[in-house]
Amino acid sequence: MLNIARILTVSAVVMSLAFTANPSLAGEMDALTDLLKQVDKQVCQSPKKIMQYYAKDTVIIADDKRVLPEHRIKDYETMIAELHEMKCNNKRTVLAGNIGKNMGYLLVDEMISVTSFASTDERQHSVCTYVFNKDGSQWKIKQEHCSSLPDYSIVPGDDALYYFHNPVY
Repeated sequence: MLNIARILTVSAVVMSLAFTANPSLAGEMDALTDLLKQVDKQVCQSPKKIMQYYAKDTVIIADDKRVLPEHRIKDYETMIAELHEMKCNNKRTVLAGNIGKNMGYLLVDEMISVTSFASTDERQHSVCTYVFNKDGSQWKIKQEHCSSLPDYSIVPGDDALYYFHNPVY
C-alpha cells in the first residue's frame, strides 16, 4: 500500500512538471508573436524588409499553392502602389504553440484587413501554422502555411465577394 502511494505521488509530481508551463519559454513564445507583428508592420510600408524575418530556405504555402518570398514581396508592392491611403490591420489569436531550444511553432487564427481611400474593406480570414528556427540569437520564420476560411462576419450586401468568401451559401 505504501509503495502504491509513493508511485502515485511521484507520478503526480512528474505529470504536473510535464504539463506546467515553463515561464522561461513564455517569453520566447512572445518573441515569436512579436516577430509576426514586426512582419505585419513592414508588409504595408516596406515589403522588402520582411526578408530579414525569414530563413533563407523558407517555404510558404498559401491555401494549396507554394509562394516564393520574392513573389509575395512583389504582390505587396503592387498592392501598395494601387491602393491609396492604405491601412492594414492584422488580428491574431494564438491557438497553440510550442517552443524548444532552436525550433518553435505557432498555430494561429488570423484576420487580415486592408482598407484604402477608394476601395472597400478587403479581408482575409485564415488559420496559419508558422514554424520558426533560431538563427544565432534571432528567431526566423522557416515555414508558413495558411489556409483560408470563410469570413462569417461578412453579410450579403456588405461585400461583393460575399459568395466567394462563403461558397456554401
